[in-house]
Amino acid sequence: MRIRFRTRILFACLTLAAATLRAEEPAAAEGAPAAQAQSAQRAVLTVADQPLRLIRGAAVYRAGSGVAVQKDDILETADVGAQVEAGAGAIVALGPHSRALVASLAVDGKSPVEMELLQGWIKVYAKGRRAVVVTPALQVTLASGSTIVHAGGDLDAVFAEEGDQQVARVDDKGRAGPALKLAVEQYAGVEAGKPRLAPGRPPHAFVSALPPSFRDHLAPAPDVKNPGKVAPTREREADFADVDDWLASTLPARRRFVARFKPRLSDPDFRKALDRALGRSPEWKPVLHPAKASDGSLF
Repeated sequence: MRIRFRTRILFACLTLAAATLRAEEPAAAEGAPAAQAQSAQRAVLTVADQPLRLIRGAAVYRAGSGVAVQKDDILETADVGAQVEAGAGAIVALGPHSRALVASLAVDGKSPVEMELLQGWIKVYAKGRRAVVVTPALQVTLASGSTIVHAGGDLDAVFAEEGDQQVARVDDKGRAGPALKLAVEQYAGVEAGKPRLAPGRPPHAFVSALPPSFRDHLAPAPDVKNPGKVAPTREREADFADVDDWLASTLPARRRFVARFKPRLSDPDFRKALDRALGRSPEWKPVLHPAKASDGSLF
């Protein structure tokens, strides 16, 4: 009797365990893409129909889908756009011919998403976390939602796709002015010769130039192979022509560029070009032309 009783209990336990596993299988399958992206614990380039140019440190790389993205990485697209994800709640899309720097893009679900756009188009989706996009002429801030920002071509502009947002004009020294509130689906832009920001509907020119993929809501890319484990291909050390626009910009990251690109001063061509362009700037003059120490004599 004891053997039969124990056998029945064992059989019941096995049956319950099997049923539990079957019940969990669909949920696991549904969450597979998100779990795959999160497994890397880093922001990952998930969509790149063409390899984009990655400037990491002071070197130039070629990066495709699956490459992990780090703080201060510069991403530059060619004829097609790209998408970077830091979990399902933080997605950044770049349009074609766009140049952006990753200031902050963590997968912890709490840290703000911070991007600096030098040129082109960017769309940022941040769920339950703050996001900031800075261009040479605008600073856009949202507590949660989705924003579309354009920079360059005599027009820096923003469209508040989802969530209330704030936009401020940035002066030629990189300082943000008073913030203007934007409601959902409002637009604001800074045009050459028009210093004031005014909310309104997006003009036809802005809508027509919008990358087609930006018309859809951002969503995690499916079936990303080896997320965060794909190594970018190193091409060479950065030439001055690769970074001249970044070094001359007023974006916040410029304050970190001196330490970042100082090692390239050992290249005579890089140093000469930098000196010619920015040798008298407050950031680079002390490095390129350090003051000679006094010997203490009066003559």
